[in-house]
Amino acid sequence: MRKRRFLWCVAPILAAALALTSCSADSTSDGAKTVGPVKVSDGGLKGDPIVIGSICSCTGPAAGSVGRSSDVLQAWASWVNDRGGINGHPVKLITYDDQQNPTTALAVAKKLVEEDKVVAIVGQTSLVSSSWQSYVDSKGIPVIGGQPVDAPFITDPNFFASGTTLPVLMLGEVAQAKKAGAKKLGVYYCAEIPVCEQLPQMVKPMAEQAGLGFASEKVAIAAPNYIAPCLAFKEKGVDAVFPGVSVEAISRIAASCAQQGYKPIQAPTGVSLQKAWATDPNFEGSIFAGSNALYTDESIPAIKDFNDALAEYIPGLRDGADFSSPLLWPWAGGQLFLAAAKAAGLSPSSTSADVIKGLRALRDETLGGLAPPLTFPEGKPAFPMCYFTGNTKGGAFHSDNGGKPTCIDDATAAALMKALAPS
Repeated sequence: MRKRRFLWCVAPILAAALALTSCSADSTSDGAKTVGPVKVSDGGLKGDPIVIGSICSCTGPAAGSVGRSSDVLQAWASWVNDRGGINGHPVKLITYDDQQNPTTALAVAKKLVEEDKVVAIVGQTSLVSSSWQSYVDSKGIPVIGGQPVDAPFITDPNFFASGTTLPVLMLGEVAQAKKAGAKKLGVYYCAEIPVCEQLPQMVKPMAEQAGLGFASEKVAIAAPNYIAPCLAFKEKGVDAVFPGVSVEAISRIAASCAQQGYKPIQAPTGVSLQKAWATDPNFEGSIFAGSNALYTDESIPAIKDFNDALAEYIPGLRDGADFSSPLLWPWAGGQLFLAAAKAAGLSPSSTSADVIKGLRALRDETLGGLAPPLTFPEGKPAFPMCYFTGNTKGGAFHSDNGGKPTCIDDATAAALMKALAPS
């Protein structure tokens, strides 16, 4: 029962943590949307392509953070093709926008498998993946990377995470607060989604295990101000806060608390870092744990490749307000597929089973420093036991540990696996 409660909260909390905006898309005859406007280069490569697909929630409530994710994945495909393709073959990418609608999501998953004949779904940022999870499982189509905090990456061996999954990421957030000298961790959680109430239940045991006090406050995203919850945390002695609310609300809460003379350590999750936070004085000194390397840290060669590709294929994206850490997810998924393809020697005649063999062959694969060590055991989901950390200082985000991940010890890993085991 404990595992079931935990898993039910994953996707809704992720959805609540993302902002709202829009995504470019063109409707097809069945209501599905193919996503543009970035055109994939074939690199001048001839012959049949290796065909992969992806699904994003590029329009809908989460578009503010993942609305450009399909563009990023298309940039990845161009980047690969312009550098010789996959084992000399061009990669063909087909992406659809599910509009965060479960019915549409299942329809486009079927289209990818039955009409487009993809060998894998790569770099997905669908926030309704549970609607198509069992379908792609039944067809033997692997789901490779994308949003690593999606629930199926914790439970489904057919989902291959390209970054740290939610349980270890949350441990990382708590550890960061402890390392920063916090004595009591406070969690804000959204009032609009009832299942968000489970967030404190998930974080409290982790905080207590780390020797931190704990408090929680429910907040409404549309509230005119957050004076009451700010003062409540101040009175309770909370000196570090983890916000389980929308990105826009995170900024407003921090501002509201500052107006009351209350400035706790901000500990937003690294998977929702927004560009504007780097220069917001209310986030100066904030800390975070991330699923992948810091998306702005070009001292890491794999991150420099990511940023260089965006500059080449999507000029202006990095300077825009919608450039945020979730846009690294589809790129990481693409890089994981590329590693598996090389390991398996994929060609246009290869099957999904061949892709899976390539994934199983990887051992402590870091994608050039982009990801924590990744290994995919047979018949069960992988649990990367490392996470990345960073801070905000001087108007910029900074990696800790020279951009290398922090790994949890064997005892902590064993306790976590026990907690996640079916009861």
